[in-house]
Amino acid sequence: MINGAMPALVTPQDIDGGIRTELAESLIDLYTKQGAEAVYMLGWTGEGWALDVEKRKTWAEAVLKAAENKIKVIVHVGYNKNLDDSVELARHAAELGAYAVSSVGISREASLQENIDYFKKISEAAPNIPFYIYWVDHGRTLTNGREMSPSELLSDMKEVPTFSGIKFTDTDFFTLERMKKHAPQINIVTGADEMAFQSQLSGADGNIGALQAITCYHHRQIFELVKEGKVKEAHELQVRANDLSEVLGESKYGKLPCIKGLMKRIYGIDVGYCSPTGPYANIIVPDDELDNLEKVFRDNILIQK
Repeated sequence: MINGAMPALVTPQDIDGGIRTELAESLIDLYTKQGAEAVYMLGWTGEGWALDVEKRKTWAEAVLKAAENKIKVIVHVGYNKNLDDSVELARHAAELGAYAVSSVGISREASLQENIDYFKKISEAAPNIPFYIYWVDHGRTLTNGREMSPSELLSDMKEVPTFSGIKFTDTDFFTLERMKKHAPQINIVTGADEMAFQSQLSGADGNIGALQAITCYHHRQIFELVKEGKVKEAHELQVRANDLSEVLGESKYGKLPCIKGLMKRIYGIDVGYCSPTGPYANIIVPDDELDNLEKVFRDNILIQK
């Protein structure tokens, strides 16, 4: 089981979309110091959906080299129109020492069996490491849009031999609790940073999220306080984290560009721009906006000095 706080890793890029691989070591060292249990790369926060296969391989190689003997890395391999690309990315990650691989479903139009067949191919490409479903849209991307019970998913996923966990980006904690009830061996990590506290009370083993790219230590403290039964103190830290999440969500410049801007302000790591092929292309968050965000951060968020 991976437990605790797990940042979603940003992908540093220059303005032309070149991957700044030289920053992998600085980012891994940062999260090791801030108490991360693992990092999750090339999901939404890592812009895997906007990067081609070669860029994703390039960044994975740099991160896995930097993380060796330091921290676990889960590599997301989905978002591909050509499903063979997901298989190749999984094989590549496994060969380079990833702790696990993960993927979203094929699309909202695919059936559960089609997704299971796809997950099996990923599993076969990385047979010696765990596979994690990236659960989004209340699971409807796995079932052609229909409702699905936790027991149905867990039963059918027995066809995938390396299925070990779920990145549960959802706030339906009844479903989360039922999954842990029916399959306590499955590692469930939630993707809703704003409800990390509540998800842990419902049985989540940890939390992966974009906010933790800059609040890793703070979220680790939430996790530890809940473990110690200090629920009131943990809730107070969750509220403080949500004060930051709220202003990030309200920014007209977008959450991800703001997180990248704060990485430089708070930790001194200039991770540059968002992908030029994505919706945040060429967005530069102005200093006055970052001044406000930095103040909210420093007024609320705990960091390991």
